Amino acid sequence: MDRAQHIVTEPEDRKKEEEHIRQALRKCNYPDWSFDKVKQQQATKSKKTNKKTDSDSKSKGMVVIPYIQGVSEKLQRVFRKHNFSTAMKPHTTLRKTLVHPKDKRQTTETAGCVYEIHCQNCDFTYVGETGRLLGTRIKEHCAEAEKISSKIHTRATRLTSVSDQHKSAISDHVATTNHIIDWEGVKILHREDQKYPRWIREATWIRRRGDKVMNNEGGAAFNLSHAYDHIIQSTSRNTPSSRNTSSASGITHT
Repeated sequence: MDRAQHIVTEPEDRKKEEEHIRQALRKCNYPDWSFDKVKQQQATKSKKTNKKTDSDSKSKGMVVIPYIQGVSEKLQRVFRKHNFSTAMKPHTTLRKTLVHPKDKRQTTETAGCVYEIHCQNCDFTYVGETGRLLGTRIKEHCAEAEKISSKIHTRATRLTSVSDQHKSAISDHVATTNHIIDWEGVKILHREDQKYPRWIREATWIRRRGDKVMNNEGGAAFNLSHAYDHIIQSTSRNTPSSRNTSSASGITHT
């Protein structure tokens, strides 16, 4: 019957084919009602197919949503009312649960970044940049700061240390205040491998920190114009606090 319906195209030829099938079934002792039942089933199936085709043609598009039991079904009904087809995908898969192709990299092993170091005794911070491993640069800061701290014993030696030229503003802060630096709480503010974009990022972060930064005016590698101050301050309100950025650990110093 399926062959007669789909292969034969002309209505008269289809009637002849159906009659031929009926006669063949009678010779095989099939009752007439069996032929009529199959024909009725085919007609019902054809109506359902046509209805589904019409429904698909009216669809406004496909929406893919994660499957959450009790929620996805309700969303599917809502989308159906507005003629959107829906497809569901698993929210949690074995791949997401079991497969972790990369180990988490330590902060100190990060190269090419803008970083921030806090003082433990005041609200001042130091913002710097490096194209090398962060751990290597922090050890250099730490070594110079420890060298300065070990020399400060009297007012005279402290004044002499203040007048010395140091490699960074963080060393000047230690020499001036004799404060302790939070080496374990180093933060990565931004990742950037290119040198000049990294310099601009450093200057931008220094300007964002305002008057609570150890860096001297013009201390950044890039001289950022003050014409950008209004834009920097307005965007800094939507920037996460440095306390929420990546922190370093495992930096050993003496």
